Formats: sequence, C-alpha cells, structure tokens
Amino acid sequence: MGTAGERLAFLEIPEGSSWVASSEVTAALERRFLPTYLAKARWFPGNSERRIKPKIIASLPFAADSTTFVIIEINHRARYFLPLRVDWSAEAGPELDKSIVARLHQGDREGLLCDVAANPAFILRLLDHLRREASIAGSGWRLDFKPTSKLGSQPPNTPSRIRAIAGEQSNSTALVDQDYVVKLYRQIEPGQNPEVEMGHFLTEAANFPHTPALLGHLEAAHTSTSYALGIVHAFVPNRGDAWTWSAERLSIYLDSIAEGSEERDSAITARRDYLQWVRRLGCRVAEMHRSLASRDDVLSFKPEPIDEGDLDFWIGDVMERSARIFERLKGSSLDMDDRPLMERLLQFKPRLHDYAADLIRPSLGRCKIRHHGDLHLGQILVANEDAVIIDFEGEPSRPLAERRRKAPAARDVAGVLRSLDYAAMASRQQRQKSEKLNPPTSRALLTWRQQSTDGFLSAYQEAMGASVLWPDRVEDTKSMLNFFLLEKALYEVEYELSYRPAWISVPLQGVLRVLEEGGAG
Repeated sequence: MGTAGERLAFLEIPEGSSWVASSEVTAALERRFLPTYLAKARWFPGNSERRIKPKIIASLPFAADSTTFVIIEINHRARYFLPLRVDWSAEAGPELDKSIVARLHQGDREGLLCDVAANPAFILRLLDHLRREASIAGSGWRLDFKPTSKLGSQPPNTPSRIRAIAGEQSNSTALVDQDYVVKLYRQIEPGQNPEVEMGHFLTEAANFPHTPALLGHLEAAHTSTSYALGIVHAFVPNRGDAWTWSAERLSIYLDSIAEGSEERDSAITARRDYLQWVRRLGCRVAEMHRSLASRDDVLSFKPEPIDEGDLDFWIGDVMERSARIFERLKGSSLDMDDRPLMERLLQFKPRLHDYAADLIRPSLGRCKIRHHGDLHLGQILVANEDAVIIDFEGEPSRPLAERRRKAPAARDVAGVLRSLDYAAMASRQQRQKSEKLNPPTSRALLTWRQQSTDGFLSAYQEAMGASVLWPDRVEDTKSMLNFFLLEKALYEVEYELSYRPAWISVPLQGVLRVLEEGGAG
C-alpha cells in the first residue's frame, strides 16, 4: 500500500462480522481512528486529536455496496455526518489519501474504510435515490430523499466527470458534469436548514430565476427530529465566483494605469464593464428580496413589522461582538501600522451602544423578511454577464434558529457593500506590500470602490422602488445601512483577529468609516 496506508495501523474486524455490528470495532474507531481522521479533515473545525472525543450515535445503511451514513457527536456537543464505505479491493494511494479513515484487517484480507463524499459511484447512487424518492430505515433512524418538481423522472446519464470543489471549507461539494451540484453538510443541526427551506421557496413558490434551481435534498430523521444531510442543485455554467472575478477585473484595471497619466482604454473598458455588472447585481439582489417577500400566505416567509424585540436583539448582537473584539484588541500584538486604527476604535467603546441604538431605531415598524443572511461576492456567480446568487445557509457560526430569523433587506445590502469595499481595500493592501501602489493607483482604487458601491446601491434602490422593504426617507436609509455595515464590519474584524491578523486593517477601516463619518464621535 501507499504512504497513507503506511501511516495508519490496522482496524481489526472479527470474522463473520461487519464494522458497524461490532461494538469493539466502533469503540476502536471512536478512540483512535476517527480523531486522527477528523483532525486532518478540511471541513472539521479543529486539529488536535487529543481534544476530539467522537461518539457514533447512528449508522444508517445507504446501499448494498457497504456504504453507511454515520452520524457522530463530538465532545457531547456538535454532530457531524460522514458517508463511509468498506472497500476490500482498494489500495491506499495519493488519490485516496485524504479520504481514508482506517485500514481494515479481517481474517486473511485487507481493505480500507473511506469517506466517500466525493466518490463518483456514491454520488451517482445518491442521485438515483433522490430521483426514486427513497426512504431507508435503520437503528431507529430514517433516511429520506426528497426531490423537487425540477429534478425530473429520467435517470441521469452516466457522468463523465465528478469532481470535488477543493476550496470548500465547512461542507463537501461535488460537481457532476454540467448538470448537478451535490453538497453534503458535515456539521448538522436539528431543525429546518435555511438553505433547503430558501431553495424550496425560491424554486417552487417564487420561481426566482437567478439562483440555481433546487433539485432535492436528503435528511435523517430520528423520533420527531430531522437533520438535513445534503442538498442538490442544478449546475449553472459560470465564470467563477464574483469575489475572484472582481479581483481579476480590478487587477486588469490597475495594471492599465500608468503613473501620472490618464486611464488607458483598457482600464476604462475594464471599469465600465465591471460597473455594468455591479448594477446588474444590485437589480438581482432587489429582485431576490421582492421574491422572498412575495407570499403573505407562507408564514415563515411573510414580511413582518420590526418590533422592539428585534431592535434589542440586533443591538445586543453588535454589543456582544464588540465586547469580544475590545477585549482581544487590548491584549493583541497588532502590526505597528494597525495600532493607530485599533486605538481609534477603542475610543468609541463608551458611546457604541447609544450610537448603534440611534442608527437602528428609525427601522422600527419597517418590514423584516427572510433574507440571504451571508451575502457577499463569494456567494455570487458570474454567469453570462449576469449574477446568480448561491449558498443560502446563512452565517455558519450562527445556530439555525438565528439564521432563519427575519431581518431588514438592508442586512444583505450591507453585506454586498462591505464585500465590494473589501475587494478594493484588499487589493490596495496587497499592492502596498509589493510596492506597486503609486499615487495614481491609490486614487484609482478609491474611485473604483466608490463607484462600485454607489452603482450597486443605486441600482438596488431603483429596482426595489417604493416598497415596505425599504425606508422612504434618505436619512432613514442611511441609518439602517450604517447599522448593518457596522454589524458586518465587526464580524470581519473578529474573523481577521482569529484567522488573518495581517488583514485586520481592512475591516477596522470599515468600522471606523461608519463610526467617524456617521458622527459617532
């Protein structure tokens, strides 16, 4: 066997037994093999084997090929989903390295226990189960495969290519030719998954055309509780996500600007084309919000007036996050260039609550709706010069109930505005480090940021028109947007403190722009 197999000890399976039927085998998996596997899994939030204490709480048969759906509980808290299969013929090698959970030994034969989330045969069987609306019972649990009307009854062609999306962090996603996107959720929670719920509504009830059609989902049920395990969408041909595409457009634009000269034709064209797309994105986001608010007869999507409880919740959320940030900033060792930004932010601590309350208070009585909840350029595909909105899971760090909570449409708008700002400022930071930022380039970056954010917002407001979803007065619009811009920028500050301290200046500047330009001082 290859290098992966040489790193792993054997998991002994008694003759005449299967790995799921032996308590000794499952105990060995929990104690030794699963912690090792989870610690190296991209989608698992942690890398210390010693701290991972998994318990297998369900083993559900998926197919006659020895594939089993396993649900594990980590440290008596979070639950995760793994599709595992025994293969007595496979040999470890580079293509299996990251999917091997254990080497198996039973009698005179050896094999592998693998995570098959990206395995073509598994994906094809999953699609077949979905098409047949299969239901499989086992161990007091039930697997249900639930197609939508968009899937169709014809069996799929044998795929020529199934490939995993390498950049996926918290889930496992596979592209099946130019037909399907199959996403398996790794961390699972009881209750309605917002991506499944929103997908059903936008596809079946609202017929919103600018998101991939939901083809179905699969879930596990135990007593009266259900867990979404995965979801299948139609594949939409695209040029990639809007974050990557924006960075490429911006790079082309900046590279075309010569120091001390006017914009070249290529720069003018790049900026014009991008601003046209940004305005189209503004229209699509407005159309999405109007679609999400279009059915008063569907209670979970019915627009509702914002009340005092909502204001308290949003203000409290901002204050809890800011308290964590202030505490971490006091003891942080930021780069010297970033410390003045930190000191300016700390000056706002005594007045932040009152300022946040003043910003959101004019929203009282306006409408809150179901919304995307984590809308940024990375959640948007560039397709035929248009914008396609994806990934309706909401912020993954929030529990399901919070992700399903209604909020003003301005929350999504603020997410896109922050992302457009982030794209420009991240480019500025990168060019500063590589000494490519001269005065004309710096001015061009700020112009790009301002024109793209203004273009998106004006197109959004035009497409929204007179609506209960949007404030009537300009000053109320500014207040609501500033509140959610503050919320989002604080989220970014906390994220960068945890994962990318070198980028902290970008969201810090975003927070300070809201506070200082908005008169919080």
